[in-house]
Amino acid sequence: MNRILVHLLTALCCALMAAGSLATAPPGQALTAIDARYAQLGGAAGRLGAPAGAEFCGLRNGGCQRNYQRGSIVWSPATGAQPSYGAIRQTWLAYGSQNGRFGYPTGPEVCGLRDGGCYQNYQGGSIIWSPTTGARISVGAIRARWASTNFENGALGYPVSNEECSAGTCKQRYQRGLITWTARAGTVLSRDIDVASSSVVVVNKRRPLSPARYAPGPLVGVGGPSLRSDAAQQFTRLLADARASGVAMVPVSGYRSFDTQASLYTSYVNQYGRVTADLISARPGYSEHQTGLAIDIGNSNGACGLQECFAGTPAGAWAAQNAWRYGFIIRYPRGQTSVTGYAYEPWHLRYVGTTISSEMRAHRLPTLEHYMSLPAAPSY
Repeated sequence: MNRILVHLLTALCCALMAAGSLATAPPGQALTAIDARYAQLGGAAGRLGAPAGAEFCGLRNGGCQRNYQRGSIVWSPATGAQPSYGAIRQTWLAYGSQNGRFGYPTGPEVCGLRDGGCYQNYQGGSIIWSPTTGARISVGAIRARWASTNFENGALGYPVSNEECSAGTCKQRYQRGLITWTARAGTVLSRDIDVASSSVVVVNKRRPLSPARYAPGPLVGVGGPSLRSDAAQQFTRLLADARASGVAMVPVSGYRSFDTQASLYTSYVNQYGRVTADLISARPGYSEHQTGLAIDIGNSNGACGLQECFAGTPAGAWAAQNAWRYGFIIRYPRGQTSVTGYAYEPWHLRYVGTTISSEMRAHRLPTLEHYMSLPAAPSY
């Protein structure tokens, strides 16, 4: 459910409940909108706690407020009565509360976001919080660009700094990148996906390696094939746990150099033609195997080796259920050829780190293109 719909439903719910509270008030004692909202939120037994003073009015644009043990409820004719508490409230107060750039809250705090996050919308923007990043502001053109990447669920994750402006340039840093704004260039998004240091680099038919003959280091053997050291460490754990579970999984192919990939691709072209070769093999300089972060797996008896039926074998089924626990994803899943450009490969595992593999699983994001909010790459 998108955020706009959430707020519309919340506003309708609050209006109906407030109307019901007014209708049942004792004779001669009319409840204010703040009283009604307080009752709706559980009164003294709720998150706000007991009242800490009387309701007072005369605020900006005809607003009113009442304070409680653990927060407040603020009301204005334009926004209704909205609760305010916790770290998000503290940030709102630091920016001048209703007298500052945010104005009044337009809805309640909404939680249940990715990684346990919460947000609250205001007349002038939003404040978003997560346990690892704290409460951060989100406003203007930079917020709009972040929204275009699917907010905290996209390539950038949560903001880790507030928007800062100086000499005509504004910038805000996120968990995996930076958005910069100037009047001349508008917003510019920079992602932290350096292939030499990141496990989330995306290599596909529209995103070649740079340089084309890139070679990772250091490489570590994993029973024949090699992987970049961080991927190798996790794959060694994965392989040991699979075998401990009675699954005779074996590594088949890991790191491939530019020249090795060129030879493999040429052999496929000669055997199947270029169209089919492009569906089952990357051209040199475009292969995930060249990053040292990808590995093909198989069964020790060779059952369904490098075939779609591998998904139904012990090794294929175990990987589909458990690879994410070790930071690996099935990079080319079923039904995503129009996005990845490759046929379904249940044997092709790609190391992205446990944070990203867990997030992709939790939010049912099938490919790195989806996770990084990148366009589909069906062809070169």
